[in-house]
Amino acid sequence: MAVLMDAGQPPRSGIAQVKVAAPAMAARVIDDAIQMHGAAGLSAEDTPLAALYARIRSIRLADGPDAVHLRTIAREE
Repeated sequence: MAVLMDAGQPPRSGIAQVKVAAPAMAARVIDDAIQMHGAAGLSAEDTPLAALYARIRSIRLADGPDAVHLRTIAREE
């Protein structure tokens, strides 16, 4: 992405890819951790996983829905 920026081209597709992939992977990892901990994974007293899941979900929505970023990727590719 830095090469594109240095060349004066906006790296829209690359930025959109990161905005979709990183939070989705984080959500998957947190979800797997909740599954491994069972009911304790949802308990705020036992683990921070429920709070982390809520935070990553809000990040996915606050930065724009995945559909918007996927549309940007499709237009650029």
